[in-house]
Order: sequence, then C-alpha cells, then structure tokens
Amino acid sequence: MLKHKLVRVGITVTTLSLLAALSLPAVSFASGGGNGGTGSASDGNGTVNVSAGQLGNSGIPAEPGGITAGNNSGDAAPPPACPNYVPYSAEYPGSNGGPPAVGANPNGAWYMNTCAVGTQQTMGTGLIWVVNGQPPPPPPPDPAVVAAQAGSQLQLATPTLTFSPAANAYVKFPEWLAINATIWHPFTTSATACNAGGCTTVTATATPTYVTWDTGDPVAPTVCNYPGTPYRPNVPFSEQSTQCSHTYGISSYGQPSPDGNPNDAAFPIIATVVWNVTWAGPDGSTGQLAAINTQGTSTLKVEQIESVQK
Repeated sequence: MLKHKLVRVGITVTTLSLLAALSLPAVSFASGGGNGGTGSASDGNGTVNVSAGQLGNSGIPAEPGGITAGNNSGDAAPPPACPNYVPYSAEYPGSNGGPPAVGANPNGAWYMNTCAVGTQQTMGTGLIWVVNGQPPPPPPPDPAVVAAQAGSQLQLATPTLTFSPAANAYVKFPEWLAINATIWHPFTTSATACNAGGCTTVTATATPTYVTWDTGDPVAPTVCNYPGTPYRPNVPFSEQSTQCSHTYGISSYGQPSPDGNPNDAAFPIIATVVWNVTWAGPDGSTGQLAAINTQGTSTLKVEQIESVQK
C-alpha cells in the first residue's frame, strides 16, 4: 500500500527539469486515481471554502482536495477541488522532476498542485516532495476568515458635524448639514494568516456610502449621499447650494439644554456614516463584509421667528 509523507521544498531547485516545469505559465487539471476518500469545495459570493481529501482505501487521497493519480484517458472531467496534487510524471510524461532537495528523504516523488497558478500564494504551494507517511498539506487559510480579521482592524474616522448658514437654526428656514469631507474616502487594511499549507493575505476596504442625519425632531431621518456642503459666508447665497439640508417645523423649546439654561434648549443631532466594506484576496477572490457605522453627535438650537402685524 502506497503511503506518503510531505516534505516542504524551499526555493532551491536541484534539477534543470524542475526549473523547466516551473517556468510554464499554467498546468492542466488532472483527475482519477485513488479509491475512496472525501473532499469538498464551495464557492458562494466570491468566497472559496475547501477541505483536503482524506485517505482512501489505496492509501492515496482521492480527489477532490488531495492527491490524484492522473488520468491519461483524455475524458473530460470537472475541475477538482483545491489543492489538487498529481504526480509530476503524470503532468509531464517522461520526467520525474529530479531528486528532492538536499536533506529530504529520497524515498518519494514530486507532486504538483494543479491549482497553483496565478498568484504568489498559490504558486508557493505548487510543487512538493511526497514520501512515505502523510497526505499533502492542507489548503492555506480560508480568505473569508482572514477577511473578517482584516475588517475588524479597520480604523475609521469619526465625523465632525457642521450646521449652517447660522449656528442656530430657525423654523421654516433650511439648515445646511455637513460632516468633514476629509474623511470621505476609502480606508483599507490588510491581514495575513498562515498554516502548514501556506499564507493568505486579504485586504479589506471600507468606502463611505451615505450619511443618515437624526435631527432630533419627530420626523424621518435625513439621508445624504455625500458629506454635505458647508455654507460659505464670503460667497453670495445665489452662487452656492446644497443637497443635504433639513427644515425644522418646530422650535427646540422644551428640549434638553446642553448648559442647563432652558433658554438654550437644543435638539440632539446624530450623524451616522454608513461604510460599505469589501475584501479582496488571492486568486481574484472577493467578498462582502457587514457594513460599519461611525457616528458624530452635536446639538442645535432651533428658534421660532415671531412676526408682528400692524
């Protein structure tokens, strides 16, 4: 019964035939071989989950997710789950890839991971020396798991609130709403996780999408798809505008006062920035993480202008 043991191979390659194989741009999938064994793969929303195959009755992990013996019949077969190790000689008939690296157990053979194309990460798991004892290494860490780690490390700025044209609002006069535009850009961070099968690096990106303004009065929140436009006192009113404003129908009389003086009663204001969070990992894998909210708070006094008719 054939059994295998994995020995990791470093950067040094000892034979010209091995160098020639690594210079090829891609390899084809192989299938067949092995009796029994299990493995699984799924791809949903750009997230790939894989598991290594278990040893079958022959002692060689059956596809998917393990070692396959190769199939020279020419019959079409669905791509195996990754990683998928096949004998080097099955991919390149007439060549065994040469001897192993110095210090490795000589009783074995070279195996190729047919999925190991396209990125530095997967290419690093592409060629292994297998000797008596163990199955091939597991796949590198799941990109979706590493993405969650990267997302948790995002450091997003807190919005600062600005009201204009005046510090105090007036009933039936539009109040311009804005947050600091300097935070209105994507924020990114990366995370890396490693195991015996290699390392996975994922970058998470948070992009601001809209701001929800809770203006304190009994109406629905105001939603703005950009940070807003502060009023500029040195520019004529007719030459500027905003798409983010709120008009109060009542004064803030009777609301809590920030300084305890009832004459300074003000509405509590909350501006919530909603960030869309995505991730990108190896081999073009991408995905979506839960949205992140950041909030800024302030208060706004709203007065009623009294008119007197004579």
